Amino acid sequence: MCWWDGEYGLYCDVLFVGSKLSAHLREAHGIHGSDKSLVCCRWRSCNRQFNKESLARHVEEVHMEIVYKCGCGSAYSRKDTLNRHQKNCSGQR
Repeated sequence: MCWWDGEYGLYCDVLFVGSKLSAHLREAHGIHGSDKSLVCCRWRSCNRQFNKESLARHVEEVHMEIVYKCGCGSAYSRKDTLNRHQKNCSGQR
């Protein structure tokens, strides 16, 4: 569920698959420009500024609290961190 601040103090409320977050931010909320352009996170009035390339990761980690788990029991807030861990992990507890 999207909690991006919309008009009149209402949230977006669109239901989307987590993997489609970047596309949703671009299409529904006009997040465009170069990866290095500054954008403001309006998820539940967060108002923190990020490079566009970091916004979706911030929303997933901080606001959606998405966790990526390994078979060994380790958990990570970022998919790239899990991938790095799995290169040297047997995947067993």
